[in-house]
Parts: sequence; C-alpha cells; structure tokens
Amino acid sequence: MRTAIISLTSNGSRLADKISSKVGGQIFAKGKHFTKLADLVAEIFGKFDGLIFICAAGIVVRTIAPHITDKLRDPAVLVIDERGRNVISLLSGHVGRANELTVEIAKAIEANPVITTATDVEGKFSVDAVVSRFGLLPEPKEAIKAINAAILRGDDVFVTAGEVRLNLIPQNLIAGVGCRRGTSSLKIFEAIQRACNMIHQPIERVKLLASIDAKKEEAGLLSLAEVMGLEIKFFSAAELQSKIDEYKLEESKFVTRSVGVGNVCEAAALCCVEGARFALPKTSFKGVTVALLWEK
Repeated sequence: MRTAIISLTSNGSRLADKISSKVGGQIFAKGKHFTKLADLVAEIFGKFDGLIFICAAGIVVRTIAPHITDKLRDPAVLVIDERGRNVISLLSGHVGRANELTVEIAKAIEANPVITTATDVEGKFSVDAVVSRFGLLPEPKEAIKAINAAILRGDDVFVTAGEVRLNLIPQNLIAGVGCRRGTSSLKIFEAIQRACNMIHQPIERVKLLASIDAKKEEAGLLSLAEVMGLEIKFFSAAELQSKIDEYKLEESKFVTRSVGVGNVCEAAALCCVEGARFALPKTSFKGVTVALLWEK
C-alpha cells in the first residue's frame, strides 16, 4: 500500500515524520511540497492508495469531496489530529483498507483508532474487507451492502447462488523489477517470492514482469521470465519518468546515475496498467527492487 502523509503545520510535520518512520509513507508538508491543499489533493487523489491527513476533519471532507467516485476504487483516507491523539478512518474503510491502516498507525503512535463502519463497530466481519485481502474485487456494490446487512442482522450467509450474487473478481499481480547488472535469475526469483510472501500471496499470482529497457539484455531477468512463462515488458527512461512525475514517485540518486531515471520498479509496473493499486510499494532486497501492483 503506497501512502501519502499530508501535514499543514509544523506540529503536523513532526507527527508526519514519526508516522513515516514507523509505518512508511511519502510526506507532503505545506510550504515545502505544496502551497494550496486543494491543488495537491487534485493532483494526487487517484495516485496513492492511501491519503493520511494531519489536520481537522472538516478541512479534509471539503477538500476530497469533488474527487470521491466509487467505494471500490477510492483511496483510503485517514485523518489525524496534529497531537496524534486520534486516528480516524474517513473513507474506503474496507476495500481501500483504511480501517486496517487506521489500526496500524494508531498502534504505532499510541493513539486512539476511530472506526465507524457498522460491521467493525459490532465486531463482525464485512465481506468486502475480507475478500480484498485476498486480491479479489467484489462487485456489484449493491450485493456488498445486502450481504453485510445480513451479517449485521445475524442471518446465515451461504456461499451459493441465490437472490443476491456477489462476484469476486481475481486480480493478478504485475511485478516491476529493478536489478543490478549480472544479477542471477535465482536472486530475482527469490526477491519476487519474498515480495509476494509479504502480502500473503503465492508467486503464481504474478502474471507480468516489467522493467526499464536498459535491462533488455539482462540474462537473469530474461531467463526468469522464460522459466516462469511470463511476458516481460520494457519501458524507456522517458516513459518511466512520465510515471514518476505523474505519481510523484520517490527517486534514488544512485539509480539515476545507473540507468538515467530515479525509479524503475514502481514506474515500470505503473506503465503496464492505468488506475491500479499497489499491493506492495518499492521494496529493496539484495541487488533487486520489487514493486507489486494489482492488475485491473
């Protein structure tokens, strides 16, 4: 899950640093990274899997309102007061995993998690939250509501075709890969496998590999794609830079010196599909970086 932490004050900035150091997240501080909050939100709303605001809830509601579209596709939105007392799950609690992220951050900063979705309040599971953890997209929304309402009432819910049918659409994974010259196929495979293990998914869910065209002749990468029976797509530095700019991806000076662009794995994966969510943002292993994206 790739998150943006947005702060408006100096106290908020200190809390943002604390959150980023404990659970990760890319920081956007007013005055340093942006001037107008509305402009920043318009730019990044669909580009991050989660937006964590450190400010008043009312400011956030007014700012994100024009960009909200669909509970199955909107990012997770959290609000935290600048003293770090309460972490509020505001939007996309289930499919977007805002509730899960709220609990994680609250634990990390010793705050109070505020979750208001009915099933969570009643201590019951929600079908959309459960299936999203397995990389399944639940549709249609009406069926989600009907099943969750039945769970709340205490009705028996059977996994069979009936009056209400919920479609669970499997999502494959795209693996963006960066590697040092001469890295063996085994090391790249192990890195991808470890990345999949981190999100509790089998490596068989990976259906596409992606990297920079400077790696077109990289024997280990090509051999791995052949052994796994996967297509591998290569993109130019200019194409990757376009995604870096669009998604405000963090860049590495070392990688820039090596291949001419500062982010390979995340940018390459994003070149393969529009509007996707990160299953795992850039993660470094020995000589290999991997980013996993849910294919839509």
